[in-house]
Amino acid sequence: MTRYIFLILILLAIGLAGYYAYLGGFKQPTVMLETQPAPLYLAGQPFKGLATDDKFGPLFRQAKSVQDGGQLKGDLANLYLNNPGSAKDTIQAFIGLAVADTTQPLPPGFRYRVIPAGQRVMTARLEGVSYLLAPAALYPAALKAVQEQKLTQRNFFLERFGAGEKSEVWVGVK
Repeated sequence: MTRYIFLILILLAIGLAGYYAYLGGFKQPTVMLETQPAPLYLAGQPFKGLATDDKFGPLFRQAKSVQDGGQLKGDLANLYLNNPGSAKDTIQAFIGLAVADTTQPLPPGFRYRVIPAGQRVMTARLEGVSYLLAPAALYPAALKAVQEQKLTQRNFFLERFGAGEKSEVWVGVK
């Protein structure tokens, strides 16, 4: 009986590892220091509060719904003005989509936000990885590169999830 339980556990572990690989969990991001040549336009909703706030999660779902419904064309994008991984009290965020310009009519509650050109960022990119797993690989890679290059980190973090499971994280640096 014990050997069957052991066999089931082994098969379960192999299945989970296979699923993780299928989602792209073992891929390594490409990381580079960049200066953004053009402004980035975001359409979304601001948030300031606890990440556990009941109002925070629905902002992500609403942005995805707006994208899926074709109300706005663009990549899912989240801007954080403090480190989302270490913010203990409140986070400041703008949750929505990165859009080509500011000419699209906005859904109720949405507004535009422009990130000006010239932002110096450490960019980590992945392709073929589920947007559910990508941040767990992208943030550590970008933050490690900031430390290795002895750069000063700014409170500017942008997550962008595009078509074809293309994901990137920008970490602002001085």
